[in-house]
Amino acid sequence: MPLNWVDLLANPGDLRALYGTPPPLRAVTVRSVHLNHYGPTLTLRLDLAAFPGSPPREWREAGFDRLQCHLQFLAVESLAMRGWNPPATADIGLDACDRRGMRVTVESSAFDLSFEAADTVLVGHLSAFSPGEDGSDSGPRGFLGKLDSLRFDTLPGLDEKTFYERL
Repeated sequence: MPLNWVDLLANPGDLRALYGTPPPLRAVTVRSVHLNHYGPTLTLRLDLAAFPGSPPREWREAGFDRLQCHLQFLAVESLAMRGWNPPATADIGLDACDRRGMRVTVESSAFDLSFEAADTVLVGHLSAFSPGEDGSDSGPRGFLGKLDSLRFDTLPGLDEKTFYERL
């Protein structure tokens, strides 16, 4: 049975404040897949397909038009991945399975990812940016979270474990 991703969020407040009703996980741009070495946790860094209708003033003034966030899945098992060529446009499906869990599928022409996880998802590191001419997300950005906005004005490097492993 398909699940609504927003209903699974343990912390939907910021996302709901930006969107009201957040867009579905269709035609999202998957930028990275991070496997946490401390436990069975997987984090997807992705751009949602629609930008909020009423973004913060700073985002409007900067001309940002993409919203990026991290979705973190806990108690991950039965992981399978084929191919990897980021960034990739993908559809993400969440289906109920036994043991209060869900089956997650990420389908794209560039890669496929599937796994089982707990039926609670965390969202974090919400930020806005404008993609570069090559579609990259490495330029200036505005972070919604106060700590992120104090620490970063661009996407941090992959060695910044507090950014990629914690929400």
